[in-house]
Amino acid sequence: MENSPHVSRCFFGCNSAEGFHSFFNFLPDLDNAKMIIVKGGPGTGKSTFINRIGETFAGQGYDLEYQHCSLDPESYDAVTIPEIRSVVVAATGHHVFDPRNPGAVDEILNLGEYWDIEGIRTHREEILDINKASERKFHRVYRQLKAARLLLGNAESVSAEAMDRRKLHAMEQAICDHLPPAKAGTGYGAERHCFISSITPLGEVHLAASLLRANTRVVGLVGEPGSGRSELLQEVARQARLRGLTVEYYHKPIDHSIVEHIHIPEAELLITVQPGLMPADNLVATYRLDECAASWIDDEREAIDAAKTRYEEILGDAVDSLLDAKNTHSALEQYYVPYMDFSGVDRRCEAVVETLRQHSTLFA
Repeated sequence: MENSPHVSRCFFGCNSAEGFHSFFNFLPDLDNAKMIIVKGGPGTGKSTFINRIGETFAGQGYDLEYQHCSLDPESYDAVTIPEIRSVVVAATGHHVFDPRNPGAVDEILNLGEYWDIEGIRTHREEILDINKASERKFHRVYRQLKAARLLLGNAESVSAEAMDRRKLHAMEQAICDHLPPAKAGTGYGAERHCFISSITPLGEVHLAASLLRANTRVVGLVGEPGSGRSELLQEVARQARLRGLTVEYYHKPIDHSIVEHIHIPEAELLITVQPGLMPADNLVATYRLDECAASWIDDEREAIDAAKTRYEEILGDAVDSLLDAKNTHSALEQYYVPYMDFSGVDRRCEAVVETLRQHSTLFA
């Protein structure tokens, strides 16, 4: 185990054109994993609890993955400690789910045990009113995101029609040359799906660079929406899995059917549609998909650019609405924080650390 842990970051879920969408792939295989599900109202300390768990194990040299909150990207919804197959996750609001093995391996931890319920109930009407207003504002966000997604489709349709599939296939084969050969005696590689970018009240936040280690090679794909980048990524991922490699798929926030990055840890390889956000030292190759397009696409540049501009404008409106929705939702905290026993939460956090330490002995 290295003394300097690696911390990667992604998003638990994302605000999309179809509402809030989550991927629950904390680990490619959750057999023998320990999952602690933390429940509690706004301002009850879930993110701080998760961060303390992470900091404790990072201090012991363990690699971590933090899953951030799309509504507040500076807060945490989960921390994963892969080496000891452990997850601590907040599960409220959009993040409701049940343990896989309740009691036997997984635990539910309710921070509501540490609040003064009678004190909170004195604000019942205010809480109900804020929740109603917040829900209405989130629906507005999702309508705006849906409108933005439709506009992006105008650009995609032009680019898709112009693509030469034979040239795309040749490019795919060239990218597959960056993969290692198949591992003997292995089956089809595992997969994991997640978001590593998100539409937040701060705008679009991108965390793909957090995947990089010193030796990670980055291959960039440059092209217009609809130029075949997602399809190309998915085909390269399929080839990698045929070679027995685990593939992490990272999806586009506004539309989770689109893949923007694939990460193949065993091959130390990240293939991304955002090479400009990556350190130049890691970038080993860039492929331009406009080289696979028919020449007539040049006559459509104005239409493509207009659709992309309108998309960005409406996406900006959605971000403004999302900030308004967040501020409304955050007003709930004033009715929970004063009635919390945070010293009790701290003691529970220490107990969880000890539970995970005992679980870690299974992997010593």
